[in-house]
Amino acid sequence: MKEIANTMNTLALLGAGASMDAGVPGSTAMTQQIVAALDTPQNQYYGVTHAVNYAIGAMIAHRTANGANAYAGIDVEDLFSAVQMLAERESLEIAPFVQWSPALAGVRQGSDSMPAFFDRDFREGILKDRAFKGPGEMIKKAVEALTGSNSASTEELYNRLQMELLNALTNLVSVTDKDVDYLSPLLQMRDNPVEIATLNYDRSVELMCERRGIQLDTGISGWSGGSDWRWDDDAEVRLLKIHGSIDWRIHSEKGLGGLYETKVVAASESGPPQHRSLPGVVFGARGKLRADGPFLSMLREFENMLARADRLLVVGYSFRDAHINVALSRWINSFPLRNMTVIDPAFNNDPRVYERDSFSSQLLSATRIYEGGNRVCKLNLRVLKETAAHGLSASDLWSRSPEGVF
Repeated sequence: MKEIANTMNTLALLGAGASMDAGVPGSTAMTQQIVAALDTPQNQYYGVTHAVNYAIGAMIAHRTANGANAYAGIDVEDLFSAVQMLAERESLEIAPFVQWSPALAGVRQGSDSMPAFFDRDFREGILKDRAFKGPGEMIKKAVEALTGSNSASTEELYNRLQMELLNALTNLVSVTDKDVDYLSPLLQMRDNPVEIATLNYDRSVELMCERRGIQLDTGISGWSGGSDWRWDDDAEVRLLKIHGSIDWRIHSEKGLGGLYETKVVAASESGPPQHRSLPGVVFGARGKLRADGPFLSMLREFENMLARADRLLVVGYSFRDAHINVALSRWINSFPLRNMTVIDPAFNNDPRVYERDSFSSQLLSATRIYEGGNRVCKLNLRVLKETAAHGLSASDLWSRSPEGVF
């Protein structure tokens, strides 16, 4: 099997489904677990619980109004994107043209009571200074506290919610004590270095390699801020974490020119996490192409990896990331016939179940293109409707010319 596998350079692309066998919840299940984790007395007091429930309720209402299933669940990345927009709503380009829901004003920080020490401050202001001119501002703050009418405070609340979502995400994708041996067939894909690109934040692949004594490199330690991605020459596995990792941290650093720039480093290199520092991840659909940090460089390296690959193994990816799909399109179109194997129990072989312009539909269409009345295959697509653990253990997974399964 190893000899056959080495005749073709295979690149593995891992999506959320690749980590579910390690105990990481899927995108909709993760939403439910994050909401449950945020429901604490402290978050209830500061309004975080109210804010996340409002966001989810509004998203469900909007979706069902357009005929969607109300019980299908909310994708956690869609939720985070919505929260980001609510936190930035007054600075968005479309803000002058949007009338925000009045219910937003009811999402507030703290309890619906007067600000702390209002009575004392008001009394002292009058007694100490007969020309006291501050009651108007104090009363304004009191009204805002009672009515939740301060838009700035709700933006601050949704910024706080973003932090809480990221912290909850970090806890949910921890796999330090999970069984990740099911990923070991990935090591048979090709001669060293094995190349794996992942959209996941967890450390399942790293943990698998650590347990087997295999040297792995993510490239983050060698990234110096440029567009090139450098790998350790001795690494047996190259793991490109396109959307970041929960063990990376984001911080600002002043360069030689005196200007600050965003750096993303492994937590072990950055020392103890700073107060309210964020994990080095790209979370939410709106942030997938952020200009700062290493993320654009990693997208470029992903295309380099694809250029080196004869075959693509896709595990648990739903083909819903536009930036990844563009790179896949270029890879498929750059050669007369490409080989792709998809391991995903949710992938449907019937293109009619997908929207016509969806990437999954396009992939299926590429297997049966008609030119001059004859069917021409542009993509040799094999689909294993299995979980990652079962699909990766298939005896003929690395066969040289797998036939498409439809």
